[in-house]
Amino acid sequence: MSIRVNIANQVRQTTVLQWRPLLPLFEAVMNSFQAIKEANLSSGISGRITIEVVRSASELALDVQSIEGFRIIDNGVGLDDDNYDSFNTAFSPHKLNRGGKGLGRFTWLKAFAFARVTSTFKDEEGVLHTRSFVFDESYDVDDMRSLPKPAEQAAAGTTVELIDLKSDYRGQCPRTVEVLIQKLIEHFILVLLDKNCPEVWVVDLGLKHKLNDVFERDYKATASTHSFEIESFPFTLYGFRLPTSRATKHKLVYAADQRSVLSDRLADHLPNLAARIEGSDGKPFFYLGIIQGPYLTEHVNTNRTDFEFGNPDDAELELPLSEHMLIAKSEIRTAALAFVQEDLKDVLDVINAAKLEKIRRYVREEAPQYRILLRQADKFLGKLSPNPTRADMEAVLHRELFIRETELKRDSSRIIREAGKVTDYDTYHKQFTEFLERYNELGASALAQYVQHRRIIIDFLERAIRLPDDERKFPLEKVVHQLVYPMQQTSEEIPPSEQNLWLIDERLTFHSFISSDKRNNAMSVLESNDKQRGDIVIFDEKIIFSDERPNDEHPLSSIIVIEFKQPGRTKYSADENPVLQAAKVINAIRDGKYRHKGRAIPIANAEIPAQIFVIADLTPRLRQILKDFSATQTPDNQGYYGYHPNYRVYYEVMDYAKMLGDAKKRNRIFFDKLNLVDNR
Repeated sequence: MSIRVNIANQVRQTTVLQWRPLLPLFEAVMNSFQAIKEANLSSGISGRITIEVVRSASELALDVQSIEGFRIIDNGVGLDDDNYDSFNTAFSPHKLNRGGKGLGRFTWLKAFAFARVTSTFKDEEGVLHTRSFVFDESYDVDDMRSLPKPAEQAAAGTTVELIDLKSDYRGQCPRTVEVLIQKLIEHFILVLLDKNCPEVWVVDLGLKHKLNDVFERDYKATASTHSFEIESFPFTLYGFRLPTSRATKHKLVYAADQRSVLSDRLADHLPNLAARIEGSDGKPFFYLGIIQGPYLTEHVNTNRTDFEFGNPDDAELELPLSEHMLIAKSEIRTAALAFVQEDLKDVLDVINAAKLEKIRRYVREEAPQYRILLRQADKFLGKLSPNPTRADMEAVLHRELFIRETELKRDSSRIIREAGKVTDYDTYHKQFTEFLERYNELGASALAQYVQHRRIIIDFLERAIRLPDDERKFPLEKVVHQLVYPMQQTSEEIPPSEQNLWLIDERLTFHSFISSDKRNNAMSVLESNDKQRGDIVIFDEKIIFSDERPNDEHPLSSIIVIEFKQPGRTKYSADENPVLQAAKVINAIRDGKYRHKGRAIPIANAEIPAQIFVIADLTPRLRQILKDFSATQTPDNQGYYGYHPNYRVYYEVMDYAKMLGDAKKRNRIFFDKLNLVDNR
C-alpha cells in the first residue's frame, strides 16, 4: 500500500520565493526538455518547445498588460504510463538521474490557481492516446476523467497550461517579453549550450521570438569556459558578456542540473562591476557567470532555491567534519571570481588605470602619507568603484595602510624570534634588510601624515587670522588657543597628537605636563591656593607626575608659560604687563606653593630655567610697555625678547602674524618635499 499525499499540504510546504515567480514556468519547460530527449526523435524531426504568454484581458490597454499565465507546448514523449505514474508519485525517483526531485509540479500550484495538462503518447504497440486533466489541490489520481482516450493528434507531445498567476507573484513577474526571454536564457543557458538543444519559441502579443537565435547572437558569441577544483570536486564557470538590452546587472549564478538556482551580485565582490562596462568596441555590456558542477547538483535543496553549503561558523558543529565536508559558498565564489577578472581583464585594466590616476592625484595633493601604497596599487584598486569619491579613497587607503602596519608588526616579531636560531647569516641579513626597507617606508608614511596635519593647522590658523573681526564667531585668541592647545585641558586628558605647540616653538612639543587655561588651584594633579592663571603652563619634568619611583625625588628642572592676549587690544594698565603677569605664575611655582598628590613638588633650585611666550597684537600701547621693560625688538619688528634678571626668566613676545609666519618658514621644506606648498 502506497503512502497517500495531501496535495494542499504539500503545496503549503513547497517554496517559491515571491521574487522568483517564473520558477513554475522553468519547471514545466525543463519537463519539456526532458520529454523531448526521452522521445528519441527520428532524423529530420527537431525537438520544439513553444511558450505562449497569456496576458490579463481585464486591465486597461494603456500599457502592456500583466502576465497571468503560460501555455507550454512540446513534441516530447508525452505522459505515457511510466511518466504518468511518476507524475502521480510525490518525490518520484523516475528522473533522479536527470536531476529531478519529483516535486516540480507542486510549484505550479504554489504560484498559479491550477494547471491544465493535455498529453498525447504512444502505448507499447505504438498507438497514440491522449490524457487530459486539471491539476489542482483537489486533484484525484483515481479520477476516471484522466484515463487515456484515443488521440486526435497525429504526434506525441504535451501541453501544460499554468492558469491564473496569484497576486503575490504577479507584481514580480516580468511585463516585457524581452525580460522574460532574458530570464529563460539565464535559467537554461547550460541547456542552450548543448548542440542538440531543441528549438525554443516564445509567443507573445502575436509575435514569435526564437530563444536559440537570441542566445547565439547575444550570449554564446562571447562565451568563455573555465574549469577549477575545490576539495577534489570539479567546477566549471561559463562566462558571458550580455548587451545592456538583455541584462541590468552583473551576476554570478550557481546552477544545478543545468538550471540556475541562486545568484550573487558581482558588484558586492568586485566593485568595478557596480555599473555596466564597455568593451574595446565601445559597446556597453553586463557580465553573467554560471557555475556548474557535480557538487552543486548533489547538494541543491528540494525546492531548488538554495544549496547545502558548508558553514564552519555554525554553533551546532561540535566536532570537525571529515568524510562529508561541505564546501562554503564563499570558497566557490572566490575561485570563480579569479576567472571572472581574467575574462574581463581588458576592460578592468582600463578602469583601474583611470582609478589609479585619480588616486595618484589625491595622494599627491591631499594625502601624501599613502604614497608608499602606490607601488602595490593592484592590491587595493579592485576594492574601489570605478568612480571613487574622496571618502571612498580615504577609507580604502587607510585600511590598506593599517593592513601593512599589521603585517610589518607580525614580520618584526618573527624576525626577532628567528634571530636566536639563525645559522645562515646571509639569508637572515637579506630578510632583515627587506623588512627594514618596508618598515622605513611605513615610517615615511607616518611622517608624511604628520606633516600633512601641520599643513592643515597652519592653513586654518592663517584663515582665522585673516578673517575680519566682524565675521568671526569667536574671539581670535580663543581660536588660536584652541588650535595651539585645547582649552580647559591638561596633558593627562588629551593625546599628544591633539596639541600644536610647535606653532610657537618646536621645543614645546616635548613636555611632561601641561595645564591649559585652568586656574592653578583647579589643576587635578597640582594642589595650590594660588588663584593666578596662565593660559598654558608647561613643566619639564615628567617623573614628578608618575608613581613609577615614588620614593625618589626628581626635582622640577624648568618651567614654561604661554600667554595669549586679545588681538587688537589697545588698553594696558601699568600693572598689565603680560610678561610680568606670567613671571608671577613662575615665581609661585618656584616658591613651592604647588603639591602633587599631597607631596610638595621638589624644585631643583631657585634658579631653575623659566621661559615666557606671549602671543599678542603689537599695538602701540603694548610696544611702549615692552620698551619701558627694556625688551629688545626683533629685526623683523614683529616681536620682542629679553631676560628679566629679577624674575630670572627669558621671554619672547610675538605678533600673531609672526607666530604664523615663523611656523610656515620652519615647515616649508617639509611641505615642499611633499608638494604641499600653496603658492596662492
